Amino acid sequence: MSITQAIPLSQKNTLKKDVAELAISSQKTEIEYFKRWVSHQVTLAAWRTYVKHELFLHGSERARRFGLIKKYLETSPRVSTKQKVELSIITSQLIQLEKDQDIKKYEAAIALNDLEFWVGKKLEASELKLVIPMRFREVSADLTDTSASLELQQTRRQLQMTQTELKLAKSERAPDLYIGGGYRVENLAPNNHFSYAIVGLNIPIWDTGSKRVEVTRAREMRDKSRVSQKERELLLKQKNQIELIKMSTQQLKRFSLKLVDQSEKTVVEAERGFRQGVVDVTTFLQAENQTHEIVDQVYTSWLSYLENLSPYQLMRSENLSWEPSL
Repeated sequence: MSITQAIPLSQKNTLKKDVAELAISSQKTEIEYFKRWVSHQVTLAAWRTYVKHELFLHGSERARRFGLIKKYLETSPRVSTKQKVELSIITSQLIQLEKDQDIKKYEAAIALNDLEFWVGKKLEASELKLVIPMRFREVSADLTDTSASLELQQTRRQLQMTQTELKLAKSERAPDLYIGGGYRVENLAPNNHFSYAIVGLNIPIWDTGSKRVEVTRAREMRDKSRVSQKERELLLKQKNQIELIKMSTQQLKRFSLKLVDQSEKTVVEAERGFRQGVVDVTTFLQAENQTHEIVDQVYTSWLSYLENLSPYQLMRSENLSWEPSL
């Protein structure tokens, strides 16, 4: 029985350990990025569900209002040609609105299904206690920074792994020192028992790592190019994303949350005027349609802002946050 151990005279073991540590670190970075990406998806799914639900509720209120006007025209004691035309217009509008509501109901259901997928449990849209804030974060054009990007970190780490593997390939020709010991029993008469030590030097005759050096050196050149390219790509993506965010913030300022209450008051006044006979059906429908478009824009502008903000913050390895900086 004998035990031997090779001791490399180069840094083979250290380099192998470095490669393994870089691989582990790379895996941890991927997991970190995935967790942050999932967090973004959950937040976006919650806001999509909330917005789609609110738009459906708003449409339901429109349908209720149209239904009351239609019933008013149908039960009015005075029957005139004008009244018949107005009833026809309201009926057509109500049919179109009901069709739009079917679409909004479907979109709300799909959004809720997506949210339930991410959170892993059944939910009701009414459980989401979300409110569009009056203030939000704005992003300036000079806020481009790739230092925290997990994508870039991964690309750089791949380059480090390749460079370490290159060093390891170059060390293949280095000799290894063997040491060990043993215990031997020879079946003789009498039996011969003895212990012994082993000391040896393994010197490779052929350069077994030469081809690996060539391949790894080519990979090193490729990975260096990838690091430079990734840096430029991230800067370009951030600049473009900032422009999208700036456009979204302009829409948020244009369609602020206070417009919802103002628009609702306008359509209530138009409905009251119609019942009193001082507002004709064309004016009422115009006021109602404008109100509907503005309310929709308030909610969809906010969702568009978040969907543009998320990729930018992911590139910077940040959580999705729209709170303005103090």
